[in-house]
Amino acid sequence: MKVIEDSRKAKRDKNRGGSNVLLILAAVLILTGIICLLIEPIKSWRRQKITSDALGAVASEITQESLLTMGDDAVITYVVPKEGNEVAGESYDYYGDDEEDILALKQQVEDKEKNLPSKVVLTCAGILKIEKIDLELPVWTESSRIALRYGLGLYEDSVLPGEKGNSTILGHRNQHTGTMFYRLKEVKAGDRVDFITADGHELLFTVDEVKIVNSKELLDHITGDITDSIQLTLVTCANGEQGYGEGARRLVICHMSQEY
Repeated sequence: MKVIEDSRKAKRDKNRGGSNVLLILAAVLILTGIICLLIEPIKSWRRQKITSDALGAVASEITQESLLTMGDDAVITYVVPKEGNEVAGESYDYYGDDEEDILALKQQVEDKEKNLPSKVVLTCAGILKIEKIDLELPVWTESSRIALRYGLGLYEDSVLPGEKGNSTILGHRNQHTGTMFYRLKEVKAGDRVDFITADGHELLFTVDEVKIVNSKELLDHITGDITDSIQLTLVTCANGEQGYGEGARRLVICHMSQEY
């Protein structure tokens, strides 16, 4: 009987040990899953916090005093981290007919980003406001991946808002947080768009047209030389909207109606 009891005890201990291993494994998997679920919300919170702080800092510098003291030479900068707050799916779009030129440009951009310091200095072009959708964001003078994490970016081949020609401002459509240009789809023809320049000028634009274009048409709408008038074009993703496929972009095209 003693031998039989020892055998049963050993079997129970073995089964109990196996169960403990399974419980530990299950706990690790659950914890890993929770951490994965929290990564993007934490990144999003950090991005929004930096963007909000940047907006406050920029707005405090864009005053009548800065306009009088710095005039047209006003420069406002803000320092942001190079890494750590990436937007899910962020990438560059490269356009052109020559594959070698595209590859060379891609390599150039990658090399530039690789050589950036851990803290990146962004220069502010101004603040974009659309009261209808409760939007107020800093607009940086570049449309790099880093710039678009913390506000909106001026397309480098366009002009500054208020200058003769087309000024294009790019922004992410952050669906999971409803931020950046997510609510741009609510803007219609006739709506008001305000832009405050770095030197304190307030520009009033009126929306003329809202349209969705594919990637092949995009360049025809965003460069600075497509018009002789003072135009503002806001651009964000439209993938999946109304059946539009990959690379579709929503454009909000405006004309300047007043400067004050």
